[in-house]
Amino acid sequence: MGQMLQNLGVGGIIAVVVMVLSLVGMIVCAKKQDSVAIAKPAAVGLMILVLLSAVVILMKTGVLGDQGTQKIIQNEFTYTKSSYVMLGKHIADKIPGAKILLIVDKQRQNDTRSPALLDAFKQGLGGKATISATETPAIAWPEGRPQPNPEEMDMIPLQEVMTAQSFNDLMTKYPDCNLVVSFIGLPNDVENMQVWTMEPEKRPKLAIINGAYHNLKSALQSGIVAVIVAVNPSAKFTDEAAPTDIKAAFDKRYILITPDNIEEISQKYANMFQEVK
Repeated sequence: MGQMLQNLGVGGIIAVVVMVLSLVGMIVCAKKQDSVAIAKPAAVGLMILVLLSAVVILMKTGVLGDQGTQKIIQNEFTYTKSSYVMLGKHIADKIPGAKILLIVDKQRQNDTRSPALLDAFKQGLGGKATISATETPAIAWPEGRPQPNPEEMDMIPLQEVMTAQSFNDLMTKYPDCNLVVSFIGLPNDVENMQVWTMEPEKRPKLAIINGAYHNLKSALQSGIVAVIVAVNPSAKFTDEAAPTDIKAAFDKRYILITPDNIEEISQKYANMFQEVK
């Protein structure tokens, strides 16, 4: 037992804890998926976290070598890149000539993943739409809450602390952009975004990837949200090699939700969206 803990090290032990907690959360979400709209996508996210934690543990214990690890990571990244390509392609096909305000996560040192995903998105656009501005939402730490130190702050996901006001400020800053594409979803207080009450001729459309969408059915129906990239509820996560064809890879893992298919998808996957009270 002692030797196993020694092999795991601090990183491996943390991975074990994360895996156990994620597994518990996944089971809870699976049981509640019939009654809670966000439970299914949350369960999928936790399952991915369990798999990643397992990979770390296997690496630490020497069961899985670096080559095997890289193969798994690259395979999953192939799927992820396909989602960004297809998002760009949809925009190119449906909103050609769009002037895009791109919302992205904060830059991190030695991050090669984000530039690759941006390149995939541009590949999908194919020059048929323009990224006019790229911004990261400003963070205003809530009053009355202890301010974390810089190291702790950097570990907090931007999605947890960004606000509707930060999105409003960016849309005001770039009034000529008629499409806001967010690589980091929308803020938790999404109902406070000014886009819902703007005059139609001045209102940009929204395109979302990597974000919650369970409360955006009416926004899709109205056309304010032009497209959402979501994990396909029917997707099967296996260790099979990802298809080399971009669309085939996308279709195995994701779906595009648009104003044109929102009714069909919400009927087929009833738990994807929250009922309007």
